[in-house]
Amino acid sequence: MRRLGTIIALAAALCATTAQAQETQEEIKAEASRLYKEGRQAMKNDQYREAALAFEGASRLKPHAVALYTAAQAWELAGEPDRAADAYAQALATPKLNEKQAQLAREHLDALSKDLGAILVEGVEGTRVQMDDHNEARTPARLHARAGDHVILIIRPDGSSERREISIAVGETIELDTAKPAGPQQRSGAKKKRKKPRREARANENPSDDQTTAIDTADVEPTPVLRTIGFITAGAGVATLAGATLFGLSANSAKDAYVAAPRRETFDHAQGLESTTNLLLVAGSVLTVAGVGLVIWQSGSSTKSQESVSLRIAPNSVWAGGRF
Repeated sequence: MRRLGTIIALAAALCATTAQAQETQEEIKAEASRLYKEGRQAMKNDQYREAALAFEGASRLKPHAVALYTAAQAWELAGEPDRAADAYAQALATPKLNEKQAQLAREHLDALSKDLGAILVEGVEGTRVQMDDHNEARTPARLHARAGDHVILIIRPDGSSERREISIAVGETIELDTAKPAGPQQRSGAKKKRKKPRREARANENPSDDQTTAIDTADVEPTPVLRTIGFITAGAGVATLAGATLFGLSANSAKDAYVAAPRRETFDHAQGLESTTNLLLVAGSVLTVAGVGLVIWQSGSSTKSQESVSLRIAPNSVWAGGRF
């Protein structure tokens, strides 16, 4: 009975953890949606820098290529080609860009890279880097930079950090290994004459005021924590059923002993074992069904969430609509 109480307490704790994890996911999704709407409104008001920061904030909470692609367009309109190039690269590395958007992102990235330098950052797994006030990136990373001096913040997995100063020219590529001591960096690529840094954002090769591209953003992955809890719950259920089997065998033996020598003590013992067996069977069945159900539900949840985003592109402006 003491073992049964422990199992029931474990099941209750798992249910509470599942509910808390689900609530946290909903809060994150709501905040990402709020930031996305804030960025969309800023785009309508021609506040391109504010829009880009909002879209990037939404993507940090809920990674999605559409938000990063729109942030890249906003950075172009804000006259910050280095941040636009980084955002386009991140958008291409994130699933769910459609074919047309991916092609435009590659074209914009190639065009922007001609007026920029690049910093190839290597490091041990878990190392993060940030150039100036740009977004953080995990190593290995390719950072785009305008000609001049920049500061690279290195954040290592153990929590320690280091700042390194980098000077770069247009068309130059610098290799930076964060695992090695600071020193002169190896450089490759010929220096080129710098062109005008500001580039007019091209949302489409043939922009039209009525042209709208709808992007499906439904790819919320099943929450690994909930799926793991499902496996643990199912495992606990199977273990409980195994215990019920052992108690059942003991109960049968006790009944045989009572038949051979009928006494009050052997009768009570057999009855107690039978009651415990029944309780374990019920608890094991509930835990197993609940665990398997949670795993199946989480495995199919990604197909149930339907979100949509549309990008309306017009001369000298671009704005996104829909829900994130």
